[in-house]
Amino acid sequence: MENSLVNPPETVEGSRSCRSFARAKADLFGNYPVLLRAVGLGVLLVLLCAPIFGDLVNLWWNRYGFSHGFLVPLVSLYLAWLQWPTLRQIPIEPAFVPGLLWLVVSTVLLLASEIAGILTTGSLALILVLAGLVLLLCGYAYLKVLAFPLAYLIFMTPVLDGLTEPLVWPFQLLTASMAASMLQALGIPVLLENSIHIILPTVTLEVVRECSGAGLLIAVLAVGLPLAYLTLQAWWSRITLVLSSVIIAIVANWVRVAVMGLYAQAGGKDLHGPYHILQGLFVDWVAFGFLFVGAWLLGKMEHVASMPSLHEEKESSSRCISLGPASNRAWWLACCTLAVATLALYQLDGGTTELKKDLATFPNVIGDWVIDHQQNNESLIGLSGADESLARTYRGPDGRRVSLSVEYTRAQRQGKELVGMGTASLHEGANATVLRVGEGSVPANRTILNKSRRPIPALFWYHINGTSYADRSLAKLATIKQAFLRGRTDGALVIVSTEPRNSEGEDSWKTQEEFAGAVFLLMQEYLP
Repeated sequence: MENSLVNPPETVEGSRSCRSFARAKADLFGNYPVLLRAVGLGVLLVLLCAPIFGDLVNLWWNRYGFSHGFLVPLVSLYLAWLQWPTLRQIPIEPAFVPGLLWLVVSTVLLLASEIAGILTTGSLALILVLAGLVLLLCGYAYLKVLAFPLAYLIFMTPVLDGLTEPLVWPFQLLTASMAASMLQALGIPVLLENSIHIILPTVTLEVVRECSGAGLLIAVLAVGLPLAYLTLQAWWSRITLVLSSVIIAIVANWVRVAVMGLYAQAGGKDLHGPYHILQGLFVDWVAFGFLFVGAWLLGKMEHVASMPSLHEEKESSSRCISLGPASNRAWWLACCTLAVATLALYQLDGGTTELKKDLATFPNVIGDWVIDHQQNNESLIGLSGADESLARTYRGPDGRRVSLSVEYTRAQRQGKELVGMGTASLHEGANATVLRVGEGSVPANRTILNKSRRPIPALFWYHINGTSYADRSLAKLATIKQAFLRGRTDGALVIVSTEPRNSEGEDSWKTQEEFAGAVFLLMQEYLP
């Protein structure tokens, strides 16, 4: 009889969750002025951040290792919702000066990133804008409580690429070495060549950068951190869970490559088909499975019956959010800041900028160099989505051929940047130089490009608003400056390359740089 009067733990937990949701609903929809103001602010925020968020969706959909980005905003919202009982007890105290300063700076960074097509800084600025709004509208206490949900959003951005990129090559070497050792332990003769080529009796496997496993670390952390935060209390158990899951994922990737070697040695084909995809998913499943099993085991070790933030919620009466003069002032400041930034974004986006003259009319004779009509289909490097391009080959008085490539974009966007991933290979091993143009000089870069296993000497520079830029950071800043001052983001990449040569001394570059200097003068007539 006594037991029938006691609710089971599951019933108690369910009733508390229902009451928490009911109070949250009552707080929100019972305060229509607050709801209306939140909607108005949200509309401005969406208009301002739509370009960056669209680029993020494209990144999640198309780039390897970023599909978890679709879940990150949802997980962040859930983490923020779990803090609602705590937030209801905190008085709203807007931080006017630091909040407005934070919001303005982050908004300017967001504007500059959207104009220049820099997703890395733009996505980071988006998170900073959200944090600035919390600080301005609600105060330091709210920002402290929401710090983890906001910081977690970084997993939906490419910001962490800067941490994983240096690990790619070491992980490639380690994966190839460990997979080869596993195959040798199974009695299969293996030869490791160039550190990443696993040579078996019947096939040769190459451990490419996608197979290094470095990109998987971000996905594991994106799942592991909120799982540890929600299910564990002790810091030692949270750290143990995340680190051990990372180690398991790395080892699982070694096993994957070894299994692929076994499959190929046994006569398996289509290594790059569905079977290869399933192997990649296997590594994910192993890592995520270990996360959930590890969280359960560590929870048992802690002897934790319930999480305080989830299960020890204090009962309190629902209270309405009051809109005092301070809150009204903070809301108006936030709306004005976002509105001005949104207007500036669409005002500065002046559309496309056309060439002064059609590149097809570029001279066939430049000084002593005459156009060579022999077809040359080899492309050194291409800008993704270039609007106008020119590819010409000229022959000098000594018979040596010089190739000219010009690629022009009328307006830069994410995925269509003048300076980005597409031109990163140009800067590897590049050295700064100057081109003599009349009585002055302009900056450029010297580099050696490897095409078809041939070293090709090349000069290149970025042509923005009639000025040459060799440094990629300065070129990006020039694009941003041009957007703010002129409402334009157009620019061109110019490459002057020659046939492979034995000597790379100063005399060898002289003829090439003379031709490049003459090209720069002519470009002023064609490029805006």
